[in-house]
Amino acid sequence: MGKCMVPPWQVRGKLRAIGLALIPILFSLQGLPARAGSPEGGGPCVDPAASARAVVSIFWRFGAPRRDGWEEIVGERATAWFYTSPRLLVTAAHFANELPTDGWQEAELRQAVREGEPEVTARVRLRVAVNGRLSGRRDGGAGRNAGLADDVAIIELQEPFPHATVLEVQPRPPEEDAAVLVLGYPGGRMEAAQGIVRRNGELAARYAGLALFEVQGSNRLLLGGGASGAPVLDCGQGRVVAVLNGLLTGPALPFLPPGRVIPTPWGSPTNTAVPASALAAIRNCIP
Repeated sequence: MGKCMVPPWQVRGKLRAIGLALIPILFSLQGLPARAGSPEGGGPCVDPAASARAVVSIFWRFGAPRRDGWEEIVGERATAWFYTSPRLLVTAAHFANELPTDGWQEAELRQAVREGEPEVTARVRLRVAVNGRLSGRRDGGAGRNAGLADDVAIIELQEPFPHATVLEVQPRPPEEDAAVLVLGYPGGRMEAAQGIVRRNGELAARYAGLALFEVQGSNRLLLGGGASGAPVLDCGQGRVVAVLNGLLTGPALPFLPPGRVIPTPWGSPTNTAVPASALAAIRNCIP
């Protein structure tokens, strides 16, 4: 393997959820729902509909169902967006890692132009063109989060997606308190969520190289369950500043039922994302 295609440790996917248990914070991967409004202390954000044709839900079905205890897992779902061409999609590497590498694979793309309108569903053939270096260790320690800052992948479609538009990329990392907009597909349904870039010393050290932001609104767990790979756009120009790859949650509480997910406190980050500058490192590796 060359340095452009490093096989990372794989994160097992589920249709309902996918995650990495990182202590003391759960870092779940996938998802997206939302309501867009005015950012904290700022003006209106770009219209989500302007970027709708550049973002899709992507679903890949396993060759055979997998079992996780009593649960049957039939495939994986994530979000992806068109990058430089209607044939190239950016998504999260932890999703792309599950795709077979032996040639073209069948998958399903879904896209809605705006809420309430019919979705376009297309069966496509695709392959992983370039995968980031999502690497780490399963046994904990400092290396556990290593490579999350490279959790991006580029997927190639065999045929261009109809009426697709591409998103422009902002190579500079988002600044603190900047307003952002996330477009994604939780459970295959398009939603948009606004957020604010946050700085947190402890989390910044734990997730070095990642951008941190807080979803605005009452549903702090909004971006978790199908949104991995979603574009994080700057509210001013609508350019991609980062690629969504994680949900941050608080520690479990002993008086709540097992498995209950707890949001992070108000004023703290709710999600992590890979800065869009990571794409520059792998773009030249596209065959």
